[in-house]
Amino acid sequence: MFTSEIRSDKGYGNKNGERSVFKKIIAALSVFVVTALSLACFSSCKKEKYVYDLSMKTDAFKILQLTDLHFINSQITGDGSVKGDYTLRDEWVQTAVTEIVEKADPDMIVVTGDIVFTTSTIKSITGTNDNYEAFKKAARFIDGFGIPWAFVFGNHDEEGSLLQSTGSKEKTKKVLGEYLMSKEIRNCLFSGGPEEINGYGNYVINVRNKDKSVHTSLVFFDSGSCLTVYDESKKRYVTGMWNYEYVHDDQLDWYEETLQSIFKKEGKTVPSIVFQHIPLPVYQTALDAYMKALEEKGEAWKATINANWEYGREYTLDTEIGPVTYYGGVCNKEDQEVCHSFVGRFGGVEFDGGHEFERILALGSTKHVFCGHDHRNTFSFSYQGVRLTYGMSVDYSAVGLVSFYPNQNIYDETEQRGGTLITLKKDGDTEVSQVPFTRNLYRETLAARNAEE
Repeated sequence: MFTSEIRSDKGYGNKNGERSVFKKIIAALSVFVVTALSLACFSSCKKEKYVYDLSMKTDAFKILQLTDLHFINSQITGDGSVKGDYTLRDEWVQTAVTEIVEKADPDMIVVTGDIVFTTSTIKSITGTNDNYEAFKKAARFIDGFGIPWAFVFGNHDEEGSLLQSTGSKEKTKKVLGEYLMSKEIRNCLFSGGPEEINGYGNYVINVRNKDKSVHTSLVFFDSGSCLTVYDESKKRYVTGMWNYEYVHDDQLDWYEETLQSIFKKEGKTVPSIVFQHIPLPVYQTALDAYMKALEEKGEAWKATINANWEYGREYTLDTEIGPVTYYGGVCNKEDQEVCHSFVGRFGGVEFDGGHEFERILALGSTKHVFCGHDHRNTFSFSYQGVRLTYGMSVDYSAVGLVSFYPNQNIYDETEQRGGTLITLKKDGDTEVSQVPFTRNLYRETLAARNAEE
């Protein structure tokens, strides 16, 4: 299904068992190709400034987006109940992800951030806030599928004891990123990206056709975490827990320059897809306009935007901002909230949420943006020719484990859980579908324990 032309120190192999004889052969061939062409491949990758290649070997290339896995690596079992046995949470994540991967059978996996959740607030519950160990556990698990995978940082990945020891978000992400690029992790395509721009992990992967032309460029952005600014009135730095960062202008400059370089070599504008953790403010703009248009038609938004909608079926409305198309998925917030990049005044500084969408429209290449972050939102809208999609989350821990979410028990919910499958077709079309995971592992475990008693 694929061959690798990524880094010279990476081979491909499935540590947990191959899924088919065919993929055993492909994995072996990949190792041979990478080894034989190692120096040439590494050199060309460096020249391309953090641009790497994967090749389509069939008429379609399938990318599985996973997001918000939230490994906690608990060291204690809590109160002994199923709800309080926090060692089960990572087991449920692994069971869910394994079934999602087997069902999707992807050529590539993309994890859009928050692969761990190890804030200091949960140390008393899990016995640890070691994000480095949790991160390594999660990375080894994903790598074990033997499938090329990419990663972008979320707002929680940097949180934990590693941050306390390094003293900065940037240094923490560098340590984590270097692990992904180490020989211990054989299948990850992560790159730290240009050091002179904001974020860590800005890079591009070109998916190439059989004739070596670029089918689609996959763009990976570090969308940051919580805003930290120097507050002149308080004479100190302040961090906004719910005030999220954005893709900065220097990252967008790099995005334009990199894609334009690809366009020049290909002799045309190449389609591109953006992956990041934190959604753009336009997600909220499109949602609000669509909700208002529904109300004006006399339709209840919950009757339309819900889990029962046939995902992929289009419903376009003329709204106050122009046509907006709904493709399915859930807006599971009573106040219709999107936790997007912060817009407003914080720490005496005005923030506009960044200029990403405007720059995307100006370049005219990116037709899809995929994000995570919100855990329960799974909707997908198209506005001004760009489809804005939430990935289904896999979270069993972040919502409900800590005290400020006392009544939210996401481990006992299912409609938001799963993966998102992006299929690049030979004819240039891109199809998006959901891969739901509907088993309630909490209830299954509870029933099994009750049966034992």
